[in-house]
Amino acid sequence: MGPLAVNVNTPGETIYIVIETPVGLSHPIHLHGHDFYVLSAGNGSYTNQTLNLANPPRRDVATLPIAGYLVIAFVADNPGSWLLHCHIGWHVSMGFALQIIETPELARQQITDDSLTENCAAWVEWDAVTKVQEIDSGV
Repeated sequence: MGPLAVNVNTPGETIYIVIETPVGLSHPIHLHGHDFYVLSAGNGSYTNQTLNLANPPRRDVATLPIAGYLVIAFVADNPGSWLLHCHIGWHVSMGFALQIIETPELARQQITDDSLTENCAAWVEWDAVTKVQEIDSGV
């Protein structure tokens, strides 16, 4: 199962995300394209615990506690497609990821050449020779 996708269409909007796990293992949570604010973290489920809105820590990786929750926030100020995921590679392969598609119209305007097409074509050509074996997502 691949990552779920969420569209964020309002530039400058603050996005709040609550991540919970019943699993007896902590998870390093990483967001591409942004630093985020760690507003709360703890054991059990998030049930409207007080959020730290006064100078919260800013990170690009934070720990989701064992059988707990993590509340993060970021400002949608970087158009593009950004992955939020557990930094344990095989957890991503199992679907522990969320694709955030941020202001797609603005993101499209930033692509002004064919470098993505060229890079993908170069990868296909290189892979045809080297035969890369993909065993997980590669994140």
